[in-house]
Amino acid sequence: MENTEAKLKFDECIAAFYSSRLVIVERTIGVLLKNLASDPELMHVVGESASSTSYPSEYALATEGGVFKMPVTGNKRVVGLTVGLLLQFDKHELSVIDFVTRYFPAPTSHESYTAFLDAVIRPFHKAFIALLNGENAIAVTEGAPEVRDESLPDNVKEEIAFWLKSLMQQVFLADGADEGVRSDASDALKGMMYALEFDNPLLIKVVWIAVRYTLGALNMGFRELNSIFEILRNYGITD
Repeated sequence: MENTEAKLKFDECIAAFYSSRLVIVERTIGVLLKNLASDPELMHVVGESASSTSYPSEYALATEGGVFKMPVTGNKRVVGLTVGLLLQFDKHELSVIDFVTRYFPAPTSHESYTAFLDAVIRPFHKAFIALLNGENAIAVTEGAPEVRDESLPDNVKEEIAFWLKSLMQQVFLADGADEGVRSDASDALKGMMYALEFDNPLLIKVVWIAVRYTLGALNMGFRELNSIFEILRNYGITD
């Protein structure tokens, strides 16, 4: 694959992990998630992975026996598990410091962090690039947990879509706003509509980060954002 803008952006986000440290890596995680959610090519990889894997089941399998083991087969399984894990870190549902030092014990926290990079971030990077390249050998293989059928009721998705369309109209009419920010906001909102079609909580969580971030930068849509947030919170998708 040639060095597309999406690939370069993703590689840059991954490189940041290697120049970071455990105590400050949360910012690096946040930047990666925002980029995944705001770039259509990267979001497509996340969407395909999230729709064919179950993060809770993959996490339970990965931590079975008190050790953390990444899936050895299936690029989508690796990507789905890692994105779900990073989301939990970003939302403080799981402490990245506690996780890394527990599952990758070492004499120093930096050595634990290095082991985490080797065991989690490196295979995630490799699997993601493979999917970005269109290499999709056996997405879900023998031994993979069954994907759970989690869905939002149609009327709820219609309500969210109503608020998203209202936000799209506001972005379209925001003539005085920075064109780059407007473009990012438009991509994020389209990504949210795309995520609703996939009907996968993990994917919706990722895109929601970008929607909040880009609309916040435009300082608009507070009523719509609050309405969507309340719906997602009521269904346990965000908190």
